[in-house]
Formats: sequence, structure tokens, C-alpha cells
Amino acid sequence: MSLLAPERPEARRIDVLSKYAGSTVIAVGAHPDDLELGCGGTLARLSRAGARVVMVVVSIPSSLRSRRLEATRAAEILGCEVRFLTPNRCSRVEDLKTHQLVGMIDAQVKELEPAAMFTHCLANLHLDHKLAYEACMASQRLRYFDIFCYSPTSCHAVNIAFYPHAYIDISETIEEKMKAIRVHSSQFDSRGLNTERYREADSRMGQIIGADYAEGVEIVRMKVN
Repeated sequence: MSLLAPERPEARRIDVLSKYAGSTVIAVGAHPDDLELGCGGTLARLSRAGARVVMVVVSIPSSLRSRRLEATRAAEILGCEVRFLTPNRCSRVEDLKTHQLVGMIDAQVKELEPAAMFTHCLANLHLDHKLAYEACMASQRLRYFDIFCYSPTSCHAVNIAFYPHAYIDISETIEEKMKAIRVHSSQFDSRGLNTERYREADSRMGQIIGADYAEGVEIVRMKVN
């Protein structure tokens, strides 16, 4: 994420992500692969910048063992930690009662005391994604932290309107993102789905800010010092 500094043409971009160096950032995804698809490049950049990045996976809908292994390996590639909120059974987010889900996210916020959180945006076709979003929004009552929503995620190409407020240049971490996505072979290789469209989408996003690749985020709240 960058801010323009027109008075200094030789340094037109100010790295906002560096504000989280030495702090913890939580990234919440409804399922394994959501975070890699939506903000994998950003998470890798945060890790490189010195943040502790904890990827929180709410549920595992199928293939429990293989999908846990895939998510763990993907997190390693991005330089992040991973936590599973329902690690011992296959389920969907909608299987949880609302108070249970909110309590699970609250517990992570209370323990980790994040400086920032990344989560799903409301513009999603998948109910599980919307439920994860709502639980993350509820956690704002506990303490202050910056909140960002990443782009809608899906294994299939779908038409969902998403209008980012800010863009993160991930040109230096696009390969880590793509490698982390490809690790989820149960969702892509085994179903004959091509992952290169995510690279193409990030290339189009990058063109908006004059970068090779970028990810867009909605800003729910952000403290500018």
C-alpha cells in the first residue's frame, strides 16, 4: 500500500505496510486458499517488512488432512503462521452458531493483539465468506486495529463488483503468491482449474497504479500517524 509524495519525485511512494513491522497482523479466511487468493502477495510483503503475520482459517469443508497440509505449506511459502479454528473436523463456517464464530475471532484478537486485520469483503457470493466478514467486523469492539478487506475469492471466475480504496504493489512477491496458490492442488490441479488467471487479475490491478502486479483492498478503518 502506498501514499503519493508529490513533493519528493525521487520517492513518490511511501510504504504504509512498514508501520506494522514488529507488530502482529491477523488475516482471516473462511477456508484454506482464500487468503492466498485474496491477499497472498500482501501477506508476503508484510512478513518481509518484519510483521508477524498469522493466517487464521475458520473451517475446512473437505479433505481435512490434505487441505490442512496445503494451507500449512502455503503459509510457510508466504512467511506466515497458520491457525485452524476448527482443525479436527470437516465443516463450513455456516455450521457454527454466530456467537461461536464471533467468540473464536474474539479469542484470536484478545490473544494476538493485532495492529491490523485483513478479512473477506462483504461483496461475496459465498455465504461462508460473508459470515467470516461479519465476525471480524464485530471484533472491532474489543480494541483498535486497522481493518482491510481483500477482494472476493473463488476457484471459478465470477463477476463480482469490487472497488478497492487502496492498492498494494506485490510485484516483488507475486511469485510467492502464485506458488502458495499452486500448493492447493486439491482445489486446482485435481479439478483441472488454471491458476494463472490470478496472476492476470493482479497484473490488471497493477496497471491502475503503474506497477507490474497489485492487490486491492477496501479500507474499513486505518489510523494514519
